[in-house]
Amino acid sequence: MSRQPSKSTASAATLSEEQVLDYLREHPDLLSRHRDVLALIDIPHDAGEGTTSLIEYQVSILREESRELAQRLEHLLYIARDNDRLAEQLHRFTLELLAADHLDGVLVALRDGLRQDFRADVVQIILIGHDLDSEGVPVLSVDDNAATELESYFPGDTPVLGTLDGAQLTLLFGEQAEGLASAAVVPMDEPPLRGFIAIGSRDPDRYNDEQGTIFLSQLGALVARVLRRAMPGEAD
Repeated sequence: MSRQPSKSTASAATLSEEQVLDYLREHPDLLSRHRDVLALIDIPHDAGEGTTSLIEYQVSILREESRELAQRLEHLLYIARDNDRLAEQLHRFTLELLAADHLDGVLVALRDGLRQDFRADVVQIILIGHDLDSEGVPVLSVDDNAATELESYFPGDTPVLGTLDGAQLTLLFGEQAEGLASAAVVPMDEPPLRGFIAIGSRDPDRYNDEQGTIFLSQLGALVARVLRRAMPGEAD
């Protein structure tokens, strides 16, 4: 024998439905704020002239979500392609540095590689307290005011990217600072070698503080190790 629902159960169900409807009337924007629920609602497609049916609205929501997902996917693919490109460039750059058998060759490979592969307009190597016997590398004494300024502007071991002021650019690039609009400053710390790689660009958007620093940190570690090996009396 089937069991009939009690009046109390039916009343509770009816009351619950009425409460939902009353709440929707009091909060007409509820479903627009919870589109994931709206997309699940099933209703016949029957809209009068001049009105938009719920189904049509659901379709528009799904289309918008689809566009957003497509944009996110495209952004992820762009990042993946860019990471592949950077990895390939760093690999080639590493081989060129390792192939150099003297300091001047290392510096040429470094500057040419950064300018050609990484779109740098100006590359400057700054060493603090060490002379590698090369006219192309400015050396700052650890007691020099310039060295103190550099370490106050760029403390720690994390690369700094973005727009620098005129004094900072002049300190890093000297006469080559004119026209530079953005820069990346990469610390080098390979005891006893300390210094910076300064990479300048005339494009104000080339380097900014929203870019990642992992690649530049790897670059700094690589260059520091190669330069340390070129120091007199130093070897791994």
